[in-house]
Amino acid sequence: MLRIAAWLGFIALAVVSAYLNNSLLRALCAPALLLAVAAGMPALRRVLLGLAACALIAVVLGYGDATLAALPALIAALIGWIFARTLRAGRRPLIARMIAAMDGEGMLHDPGIAHYARRLTGLWAAWQGALALIGVVLAVAASCCAAATAWLPGPRLFGAALLPAAVIALLLGEFLLRPRLLPQAPRRTLPQFLHGLLRAWPAALSD
Repeated sequence: MLRIAAWLGFIALAVVSAYLNNSLLRALCAPALLLAVAAGMPALRRVLLGLAACALIAVVLGYGDATLAALPALIAALIGWIFARTLRAGRRPLIARMIAAMDGEGMLHDPGIAHYARRLTGLWAAWQGALALIGVVLAVAASCCAAATAWLPGPRLFGAALLPAAVIALLLGEFLLRPRLLPQAPRRTLPQFLHGLLRAWPAALSD
């Protein structure tokens, strides 16, 4: 219920800010989005609430445009950190957690699957880190170099289209290559695979 209310609040704020073309309301979408994500991710709620508070403070201090510009980079960095933190010694990689939640613990007894899970977790962390770096470059270019806006995508385009497209590209690419890279893994259709990911995601995030 909390998650639904948070997302409805964010959507309502985004619609009203676009309708009124109000820069303050538009900037408040940044902390509102972080709050909506926090509502659906209990394991990371403290981190996300802290980021939402920082974003709100920045907006109140008059840095609304900069906060919005930095939001795509922040989201990419957060996702990358979620993957990277599970690669530390003594922890189970995030992809291994997903495999265990979807297919059972027995799958990880196969050394090939366990190794694949660690490498894929590292790839996701590096991919999101690279996207975060691109987001930072675009945000800085948009605020400091007017000439760059003529040939670089803006932070809003990056966050709304390019960042999700890059995430989907890696997700689908790995799904298509998995039968070749990991032939011992169970076969699924794409809808089954995505449904399994959505169901396994909360358990994979818990520590």
